[in-house]
Amino acid sequence: MVDLIQSLVVVYLFAWVSRALLGARELTWRRTLFAAVAGIIFGQALGAVIIADDLESLTEIDPAQLMALALPLSLIGTMGAIVVLELLFISKPSAPGVRLIRPWRAMGRWAGMWKRGFSVLRIVTRHGLAPLLGLRRGDVSTRKPSEVSRRIRLSLEEAGGMFVKLGQLMVTRPDLLPPEAVTELSRLQADVAPLAEPEVREIVTQETGRPLEEVFSSIDWAPIGSASIGQAHTAVLRDGSEVVVKVRRPGLEVQVDRDLAITKWLASLAERRTSWGQAYRVTELTEEFSDVLRSELRFDIEGQNAADMTTALEDHPGIRVPGIIDPLTTERMLVMERLTGIPLSKTTGRPDNATSRALADDLCVSQVRAMLAGERFHGDPHPGNVLLLEDGGLGLVDFGITGRLDTFERASVFQMLIALKLDQPTVLYEALMSVGAVTPGHDPDEVERALARFLAAHIGSGLPSPEALTELLRLVTRLGMRMPASTTTMFRALATLAGTLETLSPGYPILDVIADLGGVELRERMTPGSLTELVQQEWAQLQPLLRRAPRHLDRIATLLEHGRLTTRVTLFTDPDEVRTVERLLNRAVLSFLSIGLGVVSVLLLGAEGGAVLVATDVTFFEVLGWIGLTTAVILLLRVLLAVLRTEQRPSG
Repeated sequence: MVDLIQSLVVVYLFAWVSRALLGARELTWRRTLFAAVAGIIFGQALGAVIIADDLESLTEIDPAQLMALALPLSLIGTMGAIVVLELLFISKPSAPGVRLIRPWRAMGRWAGMWKRGFSVLRIVTRHGLAPLLGLRRGDVSTRKPSEVSRRIRLSLEEAGGMFVKLGQLMVTRPDLLPPEAVTELSRLQADVAPLAEPEVREIVTQETGRPLEEVFSSIDWAPIGSASIGQAHTAVLRDGSEVVVKVRRPGLEVQVDRDLAITKWLASLAERRTSWGQAYRVTELTEEFSDVLRSELRFDIEGQNAADMTTALEDHPGIRVPGIIDPLTTERMLVMERLTGIPLSKTTGRPDNATSRALADDLCVSQVRAMLAGERFHGDPHPGNVLLLEDGGLGLVDFGITGRLDTFERASVFQMLIALKLDQPTVLYEALMSVGAVTPGHDPDEVERALARFLAAHIGSGLPSPEALTELLRLVTRLGMRMPASTTTMFRALATLAGTLETLSPGYPILDVIADLGGVELRERMTPGSLTELVQQEWAQLQPLLRRAPRHLDRIATLLEHGRLTTRVTLFTDPDEVRTVERLLNRAVLSFLSIGLGVVSVLLLGAEGGAVLVATDVTFFEVLGWIGLTTAVILLLRVLLAVLRTEQRPSG
């Protein structure tokens, strides 16, 4: 019993000392004690191997000599085990709504991801797309774009899972894809089996926390829609309200994490090995698509988007958004009002011309005003997401993709429309600069010349066609620039809205309507009177500066003449910058110190001579060498642990 208590005390002391030396405060004590046991076993075993000449002499080892040698080895082994455990069990916090992978399931999940990854690679290779990702030498540029697009679609469909969803999200970015790819990927279909009644019943029961009979008077278990993320059913609440219940497929988080990890690896590979990957910065695009996909997994976010759109459409009673039943809506389940109607994509006929034009006006005005006013707008208003209601109005559904412009983006959008109207590439360039699309590395003259060519090709009399907006986004991407995601969503939504309005009212002049909507804002900016007023406003701001300019220039010239012109630059005024530099310097100092101490210790261990300690064959130089080498390893492990924590910490 006494020996057991002593052993536990020794293990605890090793764990405490190692944890303190490394600063491993985030590792639990249970795992730290496990690391101590592993380190002690490692130190004892390695010490015995070093002392013994062969297997027969293991039984003749002096315990005191073994203890003296095993003590530093056990300490180093414990610290090494702590570093490994911290690497395994400290993970990057997941995005909202995505659960952390349990440590005890990590190995199984990794095995599943590798298996899935090899399967995806086989599919990519089978369809001849390995050179496109830099996996194999070859040139796919000789193939027709339609053929490459077809192979990509077939690969995504065969891979299934979230790859089909990612392909569908890519269609929403026509600025990144050639027209052939947009057409081909629009045919993507997710081959998923509908959830059975027991599965849906279990999800609904878990999310409501009550028996179904207490919440719903009836549920139609035949789904009205089944997709890769969720499945929808009609139901009736206890108060008689007709609703739609949308549930998320079980186990989807694991599938999303796995497929997104594979996608990010393929994207980083393509960016390193291919010119197109570098030009399009595909790793950033993958992160953007990942964020969109993860937000679509959260039905509570979709419900909030619908509520925001309801607020934005208060002045347009002809455009309806289903009301959200907040008490029943969760991350995995969305309960909303049921709108009775037919999607425009499935209507066999349209209302009469006057009615169609009135509906189109209402839809266009409602969305464009929301964009220009900084309200939430529908990011994907294609005909399938717009219902022709039984009461003669229109309804909007599916709010997984929405957008909202900030103040700077709204001002930039107005400036872009003015530039398009006036055929001014310089103004268009300034608008792109104000929204942050133009980075310092770009040649302004080259960008302006490209914009001038674009305007010459697409601008005739009046405003450009809706397709020109998509072409402008493509041009910005080809020039290596990147608009904010919300601005891109707005232009994409306008292009999609143009197609929907064309379905509803052929020949609908969407951009002319946008110009008319700016009667209060946009038209004032484009009339000669407003331009005169603009010049007067700018002159009012510049006049005081111009008056003071000669005096300031004279003062600068005088200081320069007398050699008293100095400059002062203040660095590291931000406390975060100071802490970051301090951490980097501390790590650099510890690294150099550990390396230097290790080199000196090795030299001491190999040095001859020196005083021999009493009753041992060990010299004083050897003692100093072992102490220094142990300290060097401790310092190096501490730096390694700090680096590992930084790599696993979320950026931004």
